[in-house]
Amino acid sequence: MIKWTMINIYLLLMFLMIMNNLIFKNNNNNNYNNITTYNRNMELYSIQSPFMKNMNIIKRRYHTSLNNNLIIVQKNNNEDNLKLNNLEINNFHKWLVGFTDGDGSFYMKGTERDLKFTYGFHLHKDDISCLEHIKNNLKLPNNINIRETSVQLTVTKKQWMNDNLLPIFDKYPCMTMKYYSYMKWKEALMKSLNKVSSNKELLNYKLLINNYEVIDNMKIPYNHMNDHWILGFMEAEGSLTIESKRNSCKLFISQHEKSKKTLEAIKDYILNNWKPIDNTPMFIKNYLLNNWNNMIYLSKTNKCNVINLTTANMDFLYYVIIPKFNSMNWYSIKYNSFMNWQSIINIYMKGLHKVNNKDIMNYIEYTRNLNKKGINKINYNIELYNNIINNNKPLYNKNYPYRTNSIIHSKKVLQV
Repeated sequence: MIKWTMINIYLLLMFLMIMNNLIFKNNNNNNYNNITTYNRNMELYSIQSPFMKNMNIIKRRYHTSLNNNLIIVQKNNNEDNLKLNNLEINNFHKWLVGFTDGDGSFYMKGTERDLKFTYGFHLHKDDISCLEHIKNNLKLPNNINIRETSVQLTVTKKQWMNDNLLPIFDKYPCMTMKYYSYMKWKEALMKSLNKVSSNKELLNYKLLINNYEVIDNMKIPYNHMNDHWILGFMEAEGSLTIESKRNSCKLFISQHEKSKKTLEAIKDYILNNWKPIDNTPMFIKNYLLNNWNNMIYLSKTNKCNVINLTTANMDFLYYVIIPKFNSMNWYSIKYNSFMNWQSIINIYMKGLHKVNNKDIMNYIEYTRNLNKKGINKINYNIELYNNIINNNKPLYNKNYPYRTNSIIHSKKVLQV
C-alpha cells in the first residue's frame, strides 16, 4: 500500500512538471520574482529609528530585490514627507487602537485627594521609537520616561484626553476585553470632568476598570475590525517564528480564552477580506483558494487558559500575509523581527536553504532567534540578505506551492 502511494505521488509530480513546461514554457525560472513585482512604483523611504537609522529600504514593502537584482533606494530626509496626511492619520489611529488593545492601558491611580486618570504604555527600551511615534502623532503633552530596561509614555491631563483621545477610541473602538475597561474608564473620566461625582465616589471605578468583566447589554463591536487594527494588535501580541528544522515559518497571536471571540473575529476578517496578490502564480492561487478556510486556525485552550490563532502555510504567508503587512506602516520594534522573518520566508520559497552555501545556513541560523531584545537583539542585516538573494539561483519553481517544491526536490535528491 505504501509502495503504491509513493508511486502515485511520483506520477502526480511528474504530471505537474510536464504541465509546468506546457503552461509556463516561456517563463525563465532564473527570473524568480519576489512578490514586489505587483507594485513597481513603490514609495521609497528611509526608516528613522534607533535600530535601522542608517538603513535605506522600501517603505513597508517586500523589499531588496526585484527579478533577483538589488534595488537601489535613495534616501529622502524631507521633513514634509514624514508628516502624516489625513488618511495616514486615520490609519495610524486604527493602528493605535489595536496596539492599545495589546500593550496599552486605561487606569486610575491615586487617592481621594489626588485622583488621576491615566492612559499609556510601558514597553521594552528597544521600543522607544514606537513611543516617539505615538507621542508625536498624537501631539502628547507628556515626555517619555526612560528607565534602565524600559520606557514609559503616559498622559494624565483629563481635558486633553477628552478632546484628543476619546474621539479616537469612540470612532475606532477596542476589540478585546479592553473595550469594557475603556468604557468604564471613560465613564469615570466624564463624571470627573463634569463634576457630577466626587473623587471618593469615583474611587470605586479603580477596581472595576481592569477586572475583565463584561458590561451587561454591551457587546464588543467586532464589526469595526480593520487591517490597521490587526497590524497594531499583531505588533503588540503577535509572534513570528522560524522553524529551521522544518524549513518553515509561522505567525501566531496568543490570548486568554476570554478573548477567543477577538481571535475568531480576526480570523473571519482575514479570510473574508484578504486575498492573494494579483501576480500569484495560477496554480498556487487555485491551491490557496481551494483550501482557504484552513489557512488560519484556532488552537485548543491550553492548561494556562491560552488560545492561539495561527497561520503557518508558507504560500499563504508569502502571497497574502506579507504583502498585506507590507502595505501598511509599522511603528514598533516588531518591524525588525518582521523584516528578518520575511527574509527567511523568501529564502525558503526560492529553495535557497537547499543550496550548499555556508553563508545561507549561517544567515538562517543567525536569524532564527529573531524575537530577542536588548543586547541580544538580532538586527536585520540587509547587506547579507541582498548578497544571498542576488548571488544564488533559485532551486524551487515559482509556479508550484512550497510543499510541492519540497517534495519534488526531495525526490530528486533520492534519485541522485
